[in-house]
Amino acid sequence: MSVDRTAVVKLLKARGAKARRGHLRIPAGDLFWYVDVLADGAGPTPPLRLEVGCWTAALPPEPDGGAVDCPLLTDVRLGGDPVGATTALLDQVTAIGDLATLRGSLADLPGALVDRRLRDLL
Repeated sequence: MSVDRTAVVKLLKARGAKARRGHLRIPAGDLFWYVDVLADGAGPTPPLRLEVGCWTAALPPEPDGGAVDCPLLTDVRLGGDPVGATTALLDQVTAIGDLATLRGSLADLPGALVDRRLRDLL
């Protein structure tokens, strides 16, 4: 595991991410944010990205595969400051704790894919 990846995972856990079914999950009000740290390449210092998913108990079942199984999915590239980018993302998503706020925040999640069931709730 790269130094950057270790620092990002440590930050996620410090900010409340708990392992659930093998994936990191952060509760925020009525929503749950799943965050998977992925490397884009091989080697000791590959670029990192976060695969971020949002789930609500109003849309069972709970995701088994982490972020990729969530009704909202987006990828966030972490660039040259992975810890800073992760901090900014966590500040953003943990402020979204209900469906009404999520509805108003979709434009702030560029590239987010939202499935039909969640769109119907929004």
